[in-house]
Amino acid sequence: MHAEKPDSNHGALRITGGEGREVLGILGGMGPLSSAEFLKTIYECTLGDREQDSPTVVMLSEPAFPDRTTAFLAGEEDSVLEILVPALERLRDAGATRTVMCCMTVHHLLPRVPQALRDRVVSMPRLLTELLLESRGRHLLVCSSGTRAFRLLEREPLWEQVRDRVVLAGDEDQAVLHRDLIYPMKRPCDLDAQAALLERMLDRYDADGFVVGCSEVHILAKHMRASGGRAWSCVDGFQHIAEGLAAAAPL
Repeated sequence: MHAEKPDSNHGALRITGGEGREVLGILGGMGPLSSAEFLKTIYECTLGDREQDSPTVVMLSEPAFPDRTTAFLAGEEDSVLEILVPALERLRDAGATRTVMCCMTVHHLLPRVPQALRDRVVSMPRLLTELLLESRGRHLLVCSSGTRAFRLLEREPLWEQVRDRVVLAGDEDQAVLHRDLIYPMKRPCDLDAQAALLERMLDRYDADGFVVGCSEVHILAKHMRASGGRAWSCVDGFQHIAEGLAAAAPL
């Protein structure tokens, strides 16, 4: 990894990957624990005999974003957009060639992001539908109420081909997923209790697994795999990206 001199226009330190490698940007802080866990996942998947061969990552953890679901449902998109665009610009100016936004709900604003920045962002809803196309069984969509309300997966071109593989929770259960499953994981919590709640929900909907439709759910998916309990199918775009970096696959 090389640090270049600050650009006179931006005053930002620019990072370049060794040997011309791409630099992955992570826009985090929504919440901080989930984006930190994603960064950890990347290096868990990619660290080999030589740490020097690992991916170059630039992370901006910005917890100042308003709650996305609350803001969007209140019609206050601009309060999020005015932080989102400068944050993506900062990652670009720091050398990020591709960026992952560690919040599914904020993807609702992606069409309003300037094209030059938007082209650098990995669309997580699109990635999830692509992964669902390769999956089998029925997967409960575990996401925020904002992601559900704005139909982020349903807006994707592949949705009609994968809709029969996705289980959508009823209104009351969606509120439970949002309030009782996802939001407690924005702080340190009992992940065994969260896993038990999710498993009860999966059984209720006779699902074979679940879709990681929120960055906090990536934390829980990793915990459930490591716990040695029941093996659920899991469609996890964050895990897929990390494993793709390990295989030197393009994002």
